[in-house]
Amino acid sequence: MKIKTTEIGDRYLRLFCLLTFLGIFFLTYAQEEKGWKSDWKGNREEMKILKPGLDVTGVAIPQYKVFLDARSKDISLLRELSDDCRNSRTLWLSFLVRKNSGDDRFGLSLQEGMKEKLFIGTSRTDDHICFGMEKSREKMNKAVQLVVRIDFSDAGDKAYLFINPPLASVPDIEGASVTLSGDFSFDHVSFICKKGCSGEFSRVVAGKQFSDVVFPRKSNDDLKITGAQPVISWKKDKDILWIETEAGMLRLKPYEFGALSVHFGSVEAMNAEKNYAVPVDLKGTKFSVRETETQIRLKTSRFSVAVDKATGQIGLYDRSGKLLVQEYPGGGRSAVGQNEKVACRFQLSSDEALYGLGQFRDNALNLRGKRRELVQFNTQAAVPVLYSTNGWGILWNNPSRTIFKDDKTGLSFQSDLGNILSYYYFVGDKLDDLVASYRSLTGKAPMVPYWSLGYHQSRNKYATQKEVLSIAERMRQENIPMSTIFIDYFYWQKYGTGSHKFDENLFPDVPGMLNSLHKDYNTHAVITMWPTFRPGIPNYEEFNKKGLLLDGAKALDGIIYDAFSPEAAKIYWKQVLPLVNLGIDGWFLDGCEPDQVNSFLPTTTHDGPALKVRNLYPLVHATTFYNGLLEARPNQRPYILTRCAWASQQKVGTAVWSGDIPTTFDELRKQVTAGLNFVATGIPYWTTDIGGYSGGDPADENYREVFTRWFQYGTFCPVFRAHGRRYPGDTRVPNELWAYGKEAQKICTDFINLRYALFPYIYTLTGQITRQHYTPMRLLAFDFPEDEQVLDCKDQFMYGPSLLICPVLDAGERQRSVYLPSGRRWFDFWSGEVHKGGSSIKADAPIDLIPVFVPAGSIIPMNLDVLMNPDSSAPVEIRVYSGADGQFEWYEDDGKTFDCENGEYSLIPVSWNDKSKILTIGERQGKYNGMSKDRELRIVIVSLEKGIGLQKNTPDKVVEYTGKKLSIKL
Repeated sequence: MKIKTTEIGDRYLRLFCLLTFLGIFFLTYAQEEKGWKSDWKGNREEMKILKPGLDVTGVAIPQYKVFLDARSKDISLLRELSDDCRNSRTLWLSFLVRKNSGDDRFGLSLQEGMKEKLFIGTSRTDDHICFGMEKSREKMNKAVQLVVRIDFSDAGDKAYLFINPPLASVPDIEGASVTLSGDFSFDHVSFICKKGCSGEFSRVVAGKQFSDVVFPRKSNDDLKITGAQPVISWKKDKDILWIETEAGMLRLKPYEFGALSVHFGSVEAMNAEKNYAVPVDLKGTKFSVRETETQIRLKTSRFSVAVDKATGQIGLYDRSGKLLVQEYPGGGRSAVGQNEKVACRFQLSSDEALYGLGQFRDNALNLRGKRRELVQFNTQAAVPVLYSTNGWGILWNNPSRTIFKDDKTGLSFQSDLGNILSYYYFVGDKLDDLVASYRSLTGKAPMVPYWSLGYHQSRNKYATQKEVLSIAERMRQENIPMSTIFIDYFYWQKYGTGSHKFDENLFPDVPGMLNSLHKDYNTHAVITMWPTFRPGIPNYEEFNKKGLLLDGAKALDGIIYDAFSPEAAKIYWKQVLPLVNLGIDGWFLDGCEPDQVNSFLPTTTHDGPALKVRNLYPLVHATTFYNGLLEARPNQRPYILTRCAWASQQKVGTAVWSGDIPTTFDELRKQVTAGLNFVATGIPYWTTDIGGYSGGDPADENYREVFTRWFQYGTFCPVFRAHGRRYPGDTRVPNELWAYGKEAQKICTDFINLRYALFPYIYTLTGQITRQHYTPMRLLAFDFPEDEQVLDCKDQFMYGPSLLICPVLDAGERQRSVYLPSGRRWFDFWSGEVHKGGSSIKADAPIDLIPVFVPAGSIIPMNLDVLMNPDSSAPVEIRVYSGADGQFEWYEDDGKTFDCENGEYSLIPVSWNDKSKILTIGERQGKYNGMSKDRELRIVIVSLEKGIGLQKNTPDKVVEYTGKKLSIKL
């Protein structure tokens, strides 16, 4: 048979095109897939290369996927591991995969020579994912991301399988779907598709860090703005102004405390919308309306609003008529529909600074020119509240994924899903006024227990009752004050996650342990709680039979409950109540973002698709806990620490910590700005894991410096807590001060003593949070808004009105530059030396201190002894920093009940007249149960010789205060 030349040419052309495509594919694929010596070898002719890659929620979609269909024979593809990865003590692997058909093996095999060390895939018709010989609950009939961590050790290797883990931070090994022990050393991988099977995989990657093998999906920021929305008519109805536009109804409602609600959409959608942040029955304030040729103007005693009749654009003005902010000229709002994107763009002045939006690890303070994706995950807390130095603020009231962006086209918010557009404006002369308006709208922050402001000792983890009590005893022997010890997860052990029981093999006598902590060590116990339930345990079954679990939404080794369901919340609290009745002091709500966010997003909650309410889980979960505690212990202040937060969460009294962060100086620097912008939103209690969470060797001198500097910074956080999982991460490595060597132990103990010495000052600030909506941890623009030098000062902050804190954030740094804000004279807290404000100085920063400065005119009361409980009879030193007039209103109460809300507290006004050198201690106002009438006060005028640091001082005057006014000449 003759073959025509043209046919041969066509065949060669087709072969050339195929080889060219494969060459381009493998070049591109190799760029996507790192960690290998070679491309895939083996049955490459059986590979079908398709576009795009597999689509897994939250994961960047690869360019390609490989389709395998083993109809006639087994398919095996082989790839060699790179030398760099082979030499790593910890190795990460990741790939996207889906099995389409077949009843045999389909997946990745880790091999050394001809021997298989570990298989990750499926081998049965039910498509459950296997890890070695273990089978997980999850299936592979839908595209999933499988991430494997292997820790190599001479004592034996450990391998962990994570299925669709959150990509923002390194997953905790306790959250692994399956954990194996054995010998897992390998030199190549083989992707296996046995005869009769078919499926797809994308992006098989190896690396030494988690971040090497995961690729978060980037979002689409394109704004959905429709332009002008001309006004048709308007109507005033009691405390609401209704404005009908061509695109929908606009509802404006002003409040007497300087807030304005803005809702846009259909009336039906507004009435149906659930508001999680603001009470729906909150009464509005009086206002007038005036219509002009071009505008409709709403006016209150605090602000006014103008709505442009041609465009529907809203402008906000202060009481003097100054424009504060406006929706973008020509129309800045999007149209709204059913579960569509909602957006609004605003026009700002060029010179204002912006703060807030929650806790982000981007080292940004002033948010001008910044972009943020407002979503929750471990190490990030999205709080859609923003304040400007131009006298306005905003709460963007949408809990779906939201993009904030400020650029040359304006400031914008855009949320993925919404039936209405909803936001709230705040108006005030200073940042404190804006925070007060926000809390008046969303709920005040209640008082926390006195003891919760002391030092919290924690690590991952104290595993037994014996260990908890031995740590408490050692702390006492070492003379290290401690208010709290944390008992982390798996105290439930044999009963399973979600059982809400202590395993008696680990904690044989919990009431006895608590009694000993309270009476013998003056210490409180805080335990970890998760919103998750291991399949098969009774508590899981109670939820499951009523359909109140979010099936597939994982945390630790279980499934989370539907916290949005009132019935589920009721069951959750009923199951938790036996722990409450044991007398546990505090609650550590872990993993409530929820923990594995990607597994949560495909679910449907009681309140709708998880995608629509995704950022609310920490708020609704914490609310269940707080309300339950109030019911169980009606006059006892709860203490709750959560790993995430949303707008209004301060109303349920939670403190927030910043999650499982790295253990480096770079991370410490990021935490300073993260914390300042978080508390600036109006949620006042926040902290980090001192030293960072994941890693850090207490025996390493370099890490000891990190821990020491972090500890010094943590002393001036609203919550003071050391926690972490130290190297090599087996939960047995100590995190107590003595593990860091004698020098670090002494330094850190001194700072603990300083914290307790400052308790009269700190507790007064705590009272101001509840009574006056104060914010103790303060970025400098709160107190010095006119000083342009402080608007983006990222490494200094005020703790209350009288302490300028300047943490040391670089290794080996023993001197740092400090900017002293203008308009004040400043005392060095440690030396008494005085400096002029408005300039930068080089401040000494030996390893045993960080620079702290006090403005002239400050009055700081300090304990002379460590007091674990309120004691109004104990002597107090009052330090006066002369050079300016000053005042301080000293607050005290019983430290544990809500009687303070009924007026049972005391205020002692203290003032300093610098010209006459007279200190006036005013008449005590109020009283409370247990208050002593008499107290010794030791007055110290701070100088180079006295009133510095923690030194004991010879007072300038000693007076006996009985509650009556005293005037003391000094």
